[in-house]
Amino acid sequence: MSTFEFFASLVKMISALAVVLGVMLAGLWAIRKFMHKTGAKADEGRMIRVLSTRYLGPKSSILLLDVMGSVIVVGVTGTRMTLLTTITDEDALERLRSARPGEADPQPFLDPVTLYRRKLKTLSLLGGSGDPK
Repeated sequence: MSTFEFFASLVKMISALAVVLGVMLAGLWAIRKFMHKTGAKADEGRMIRVLSTRYLGPKSSILLLDVMGSVIVVGVTGTRMTLLTTITDEDALERLRSARPGEADPQPFLDPVTLYRRKLKTLSLLGGSGDPK
């Protein structure tokens, strides 16, 4: 194999790689352009806002949604969504809308980590015996 044949095959390989990468980048650009217009960002949060989510178990939760000014409660499972109620009380609506996202609830959802921390704190307050006197 001469140097010229090696150089020619190297140029063919690099040009084939450039064509494949070009097709992939063009496809990625087309997908991004299509998804930008019709994807989840099309609304930009103006019409539907998730106020709160409470997970009840595997594949089941309750959502508190603000849909164009109306606050609704929706139950979600793995296979369906169910409208539970619409909140119409003006005082409750004002409290919900004034609450900041991520603000702690007065009674937070007790996940297993929180339960174990409380148990450990109780044990340490009791002197490690675990048996109240």
